[in-house]
Amino acid sequence: MEQSDRHIVAIVGAGPAGLFAARELASQGVQVVLFNRDIKPGGLAEYGIYPDKIKMKTGLRAQFRQILEMPNVEYYGNVLIGRQGDLSLEDLQGMGFQAILVAAGAQGTKWLGLPGVHLRGVYHAKDVV
Repeated sequence: MEQSDRHIVAIVGAGPAGLFAARELASQGVQVVLFNRDIKPGGLAEYGIYPDKIKMKTGLRAQFRQILEMPNVEYYGNVLIGRQGDLSLEDLQGMGFQAILVAAGAQGTKWLGLPGVHLRGVYHAKDVV
């Protein structure tokens, strides 16, 4: 990546948090490069919203599209960032970004080990979504 006077920031994760961070940075003149493990952006808003919430999903998609169409936002989907991924955080650090924002969401289930966690009727939030 070429060094210049312009700031270049990598964002890992293109869910709502990553996309809205990209919009904020891009609106301030920062060049933003989004990396997302899924092909489509949107994260939980794209893949986790119930089918009967189509109006909400359509509105979010329109906002996300506007962000991705900003001239200083680049999007790379189907790219896993991590130790066993396509690129590591160390790889990103070596690419010349002035900053790296990790906006990855709930990728897995983590139990807190509280009493009663395995009782019938107790669900993890990710399973409900």
